Amino acid sequence: MRFLQAISRLSLGALLIGPLGAPGDELPAVRADVNYATQCVFRGVERAGSSAQAAVELSRDDFRGGVWVNRPFAGRAGREVNVNGTYTWHSTDELTLEASVAHSWFSGAPADGTKRAFETGLTATLAAINGFTPSLAYFHDFRFRADTVQASLAHSLALTKLGAFLDLSLFAGWATGDDWRPDAPGPQRHDSYSYWGAEAHLPYRVGPHTTVRAGLHFSDAFGRSGAYGPFGWSSRQSIWVILGVSLDL
Repeated sequence: MRFLQAISRLSLGALLIGPLGAPGDELPAVRADVNYATQCVFRGVERAGSSAQAAVELSRDDFRGGVWVNRPFAGRAGREVNVNGTYTWHSTDELTLEASVAHSWFSGAPADGTKRAFETGLTATLAAINGFTPSLAYFHDFRFRADTVQASLAHSLALTKLGAFLDLSLFAGWATGDDWRPDAPGPQRHDSYSYWGAEAHLPYRVGPHTTVRAGLHFSDAFGRSGAYGPFGWSSRQSIWVILGVSLDL
């Protein structure tokens, strides 16, 4: 399991050979991903440098679940394993609700002050408005006693000559936690901060079951304390690239 992380969140598009289905295509029953990422960043906070990432996701009807792993190329800091599940309600033609749960295990956090996390979430997504899809999400982590609110706006551009779609998104969020180091001795570490970022993903189908992916990400965080906030590098702007391959089984 130490080689199974980041493809679900950090996978991006590709560039060479065959047409990709339109947005909204039915998810495959099993998807496996392998990625290379120049950084591993979560909600504006860099957790690791260049990393190998992989994931396996199972889908059936409105349920999705899988495992996701990040393995840095240098040192222990930033190793992570995440097991997650999602249920989607298509409540109306205009609104989709998604409930999620995720349990993460960390290796190499400063002084082992953060060994694991358990988070639930609810995301509301509206139907596209003039080609733009807005969503609003709320997450609560029971170990960090943390609440996060994130708004995002997504848009897909049809690259007709390539037979693919360029997926663009812009997001902004705010997080506050009463104990970002639950496994460290001493007083609780309370901190709040804001973050924002943008992503460009290009998936490209190269066969009936294979998609190559490339992506460019940017994020920035404001007001985070290096000692009391969520673990990771000090607040700074991050730009990173992800290259990967997905297999539909």
